[in-house]
Amino acid sequence: MNNYNVREFTQNQLDKYLLKLGVSAEISLGLLSDFGVNIDVADPFFDDAYEINVKNKKGYIAGTNERSILFGVYRLLSEWGITFVRPGKDGTVYPESCTASDIYVSEKAAMRHRTMCIEGAVSLENVLDMIEWMPKVGFNSYYIQFSVPHEFFDRWYSHMRNPHKTPEPYDVEKTVEYMDIMTQEIKKRGLLLHTMGHGWTSGPFGVSGYGWYKQESFPKEYVDICALVNGERKVWDNSPLSTQLCYSNPYVRNTMVKAVIDYIHEHPWADVVHFWLGDWFCNTCECPECRKGTYSDHYIRMVNDITDTVAKEGLKTKIMFLLGYDTSHPPMLTDIKNQDNTMFLFAPICRNYHSTFPSEYRLFDIPEYKTNGFSPKECNSVDKNLAYLYAWKKKYDGDCVDFDYHLMWDHLLDAGGEGISRIISTDIKHLGGLGMNGYISCQLQRNAFPTSLAMTVMAKTMWNDKAEFEDIRRNLYAASFGEDSVELLCEYFSALSEAFNIGIVRCQKEYDKDEYRKKVERAVELMENFGKEIEKHKHLRDECQRKSWEYLEYHRNAYIPVGKQILARLDHNKELSEKYAAEAGDYIMRNEDAVQPVVDTMYFDRIIKTRVNVVDESEFEGV
Repeated sequence: MNNYNVREFTQNQLDKYLLKLGVSAEISLGLLSDFGVNIDVADPFFDDAYEINVKNKKGYIAGTNERSILFGVYRLLSEWGITFVRPGKDGTVYPESCTASDIYVSEKAAMRHRTMCIEGAVSLENVLDMIEWMPKVGFNSYYIQFSVPHEFFDRWYSHMRNPHKTPEPYDVEKTVEYMDIMTQEIKKRGLLLHTMGHGWTSGPFGVSGYGWYKQESFPKEYVDICALVNGERKVWDNSPLSTQLCYSNPYVRNTMVKAVIDYIHEHPWADVVHFWLGDWFCNTCECPECRKGTYSDHYIRMVNDITDTVAKEGLKTKIMFLLGYDTSHPPMLTDIKNQDNTMFLFAPICRNYHSTFPSEYRLFDIPEYKTNGFSPKECNSVDKNLAYLYAWKKKYDGDCVDFDYHLMWDHLLDAGGEGISRIISTDIKHLGGLGMNGYISCQLQRNAFPTSLAMTVMAKTMWNDKAEFEDIRRNLYAASFGEDSVELLCEYFSALSEAFNIGIVRCQKEYDKDEYRKKVERAVELMENFGKEIEKHKHLRDECQRKSWEYLEYHRNAYIPVGKQILARLDHNKELSEKYAAEAGDYIMRNEDAVQPVVDTMYFDRIIKTRVNVVDESEFEGV
């Protein structure tokens, strides 16, 4: 891997954007120490801070590390009128004129870990656009899942679920090539790189683990080390990634530990390596040795073996382990060693997204541990999830990060994008009080439909946990659509989010059906009549703003049938609701080329057809 000159890249970025602004300035770049500046941080490698001191277009930008200098450059450019609205070549808004006012800013990020994680269906361009946009809004790291993230690219290039597009030739070798390009772009910006996670239960044993693919057959020697469940060893659901192994088996344990250490030596540019086990629950090994202690005891023994070697060899790589599914219960018999070399991942995959994290723990007790006794119902609320975290934190005092899914699935139900954005704002503000020092967003990369509000709120609140949601919202709408449309769009998107309330659409909370129907009917009417507003803005001077209005046209046409789908569900008309769901999915697929950068059409089609519940399915009986 090439050693990139991050400072040179940062200087080029400054020069490039000053030229676009028509500003000539003398601004020096360097570390804090280069300018005799001190901002107190615990770890200058991981912690980001900068000072900007520019007067009469002369001064300096200093950071705790090389990427922090880049963050400072983008902050200066933002203060001088540039807004990085969304990823992509049409995602930046420039001021009509720049006054280049004096600026002094000295601040550090509220959260150490501000990470974007690849998910969804993506092209190489989608991922590179995201990597380019991230530091402009404050993300400091990127997480590439798997040894190579094949499934995410394969989904796009095979055009999964889209009957209107022809699958393109694509293979793992191409993903390996893309992985190298991604890594270079990440490191060129000085960003931190997270890798792996999935795949440790397959790859070290010669079984492919590039995604959640199912396979027809497996070597006997692999099946023989799979978890013993109900008296049988087998590959769970024919998916290696879903399968647990017999972790008390010395061969399994030693092979996995060696694989992680070998990976670290072969990938020294990986700053954080995630060490996860199987990706499903209630398939833990029930052999006599594995029954000694909790599932997490066997897990942490391997983590300790890995970090013992990391510490002994003086390696800088951090090992990330997680709380999720069968590791929800902490170890009973094993202490977590080498906490300086580890990070702890809280992955509340079973939570809902209509309620927020509290500012402090409210539940403190968890059910008694039983082998293969985990139930998603035990983690279907925020507080239930946090109770498990509370139990773990009695044993672990190191870096703890929320690995969450706000922008993975349910956000596609929130047509206005404001409901999930408010949840994100509050959740991030409350992480510190719950003992977490960062956030990893496991999310679709194409995620600005109708706006990038959720991602922007996420980034800006991780940098400044005092940031006001209302300020972010209004500023983003002004940049995206024009200052004169802010009030109109605040009302429009707010009405849509009230109607497409995630908790109600998922049938996860009680509501008044008559009142709710009125909100949905109003939202559908608003979208049907909004075409005339869009028409007024077809000829805006700014390319980014013009494109934002164009996306709104596709957005309203996609969500009008979803609104009608909800109304049909309220009427217990399942056949009609499915008709509207098919109409929405077909529309978004037929127009995929036009909206590809801003919405993951594969997931839109999937979520609209599977998660618009509104009423309990049992209510359809006899209809």
